[in-house]
Amino acid sequence: MTDFVQSSSRRFVAGAQWPRWHVFYGSQDGSPDSALMAETLRQAVIFLSHLCGVPLTHKFIMPHMGISVEPTALDPLVPAQVAVELDVKDMKLSAGQLSALTVSARFLVDGTAIGEGTAGARIVNPATYERFRGTVPTEPPAAGEDLLACADVGHATQRNVMLGQSRRPLVWPLRVDPTHPIFFDHPLDHVPGMLLVEAARQAVRAACSRPDADFAVFEADFTKLVEFSYPVDVAVTPVGENNAHAVMRVRMRHNEETLMSLLARVKVP
Repeated sequence: MTDFVQSSSRRFVAGAQWPRWHVFYGSQDGSPDSALMAETLRQAVIFLSHLCGVPLTHKFIMPHMGISVEPTALDPLVPAQVAVELDVKDMKLSAGQLSALTVSARFLVDGTAIGEGTAGARIVNPATYERFRGTVPTEPPAAGEDLLACADVGHATQRNVMLGQSRRPLVWPLRVDPTHPIFFDHPLDHVPGMLLVEAARQAVRAACSRPDADFAVFEADFTKLVEFSYPVDVAVTPVGENNAHAVMRVRMRHNEETLMSLLARVKVP
């Protein structure tokens, strides 16, 4: 994030800069990266909430996020200066303080729309969060060693791989590296949602045998926190086609319980 202004009581504009090249995010054809767009929206929702008075000590739980990417190419010679128009659709207060909100977003570069998004968030104070978390073990796992080849999931280094070797067709074990600087730039007590979105994208790439695939549209529902101690399967189910794009559902399961579900329209360059 580079800037943030409030244009009315429920409307804001955030500025963001996307680099020309990034060690993790990026696409082969120069189109906007759906995961980078999602991360930008996540940061904007949190910053907006703090701007509305939420203390820095409070915790955010995002039960839903959706992203839609326009078929456009960014200029590869300069960083993308992104304007994110944010519209707060729903706000809930508890004891006079913001406790939940839903935000819709429109992403623009040089006045041209490149995507849209929606995100919901629940906000709780530290004491409530501790009661919510209970006594679940929070010790980060050791990174798995049976990773898929990075080239098969669209990355240049094994450190960016979130999936282990498949044991059943279209099912891969989730692998979490708690030292990864993109997802763990500060201490966390559970697997972050953005890592789950990336793992879902990698599973789709592996299922399609297209490491250059990305989400044209995705809707993700996070129904339960993914604990470090959980063995989690990432399962892909082809659903059909929509406007010549493959439609796939990805579920993350622990002991047959779905912790996160993502429905995506998949595009390839």
